[in-house]
Amino acid sequence: MSRAIADALAYVRPTFMLPAVGMSAYGALLAPAAAFDLRVAALHAVAVGVALFVAHLRDGLVDGHVREEEDPRLSVAAFRWGIRAGVALGTALAAGLSVVAGPLAGASIAGLLALALLHAPYLDRHPVTVTVDYPAGIALGIVGGYAAQSAAPSPGVVAVAALFFGLLAGIKVGIDALDADFDRSIDKRTVPVALGPRRADRVAGGIFGLVTLGTLGVAAAGTVGALGVDAPFVLAAALGPLGCLAATALTGGERTVRLQMGLTYVFAGFLFFGACVGRCAGAALVSRALGAVGIA
Repeated sequence: MSRAIADALAYVRPTFMLPAVGMSAYGALLAPAAAFDLRVAALHAVAVGVALFVAHLRDGLVDGHVREEEDPRLSVAAFRWGIRAGVALGTALAAGLSVVAGPLAGASIAGLLALALLHAPYLDRHPVTVTVDYPAGIALGIVGGYAAQSAAPSPGVVAVAALFFGLLAGIKVGIDALDADFDRSIDKRTVPVALGPRRADRVAGGIFGLVTLGTLGVAAAGTVGALGVDAPFVLAAALGPLGCLAATALTGGERTVRLQMGLTYVFAGFLFFGACVGRCAGAALVSRALGAVGIA
């Protein structure tokens, strides 16, 4: 039993799970300070983690037993039991969130569970869906994390989620380029496999260009009081996709992806302050922490 548990826990993959769980917290901290409830934020973050665990189990079942691309750590029966248990737990958490935080919070987890079950063997076989399913999950995590604290996401938070979706889709093209030879050998049609490296770079560059324009558009809306965002911070966030575009054009291989991932944090930071406008739970927590150490 202990060996089976250890093998199942091998599919808890922090590299993929922590960013998604973190973006749930990111969305929660963008909610108004007066509405913030740490327990609800933790409940949503745990539910996001459960959905990612289901995705990893489903991936392990398909890649290990159906496609025979890797050595599976669990039997077919164990994989299926784990997936069913994970879906049941995720559904229960979604239902609980719907009761305590509203239907949108619960719906975000239901959407993540759907992505988890569809990723393999369906969404990961088409160049478009394999590129956008993880970014879509991140966007759902942001909106859901916010919705768990507030009845409905603000226009500014929806804009932030949409911009993240675009940026991560562009980065995903570059990540897939690193695995293009292996993916081609197993008939996995990512954008680099389907279009080749040069045209894939053009696709990624086009996505980053659109995200840059979208970020500038959100900043422009902020200057006239629309979307409830702080225009200077959002304008600074445009450095993220613009830098990703430059990295795609001027570098290659793993260096490009490392630069793009680093720029994601710059993008996230500026967008957070742009959408927070000094009134969100995150700003209140920072102010309280600084006050505790005598800085503010």
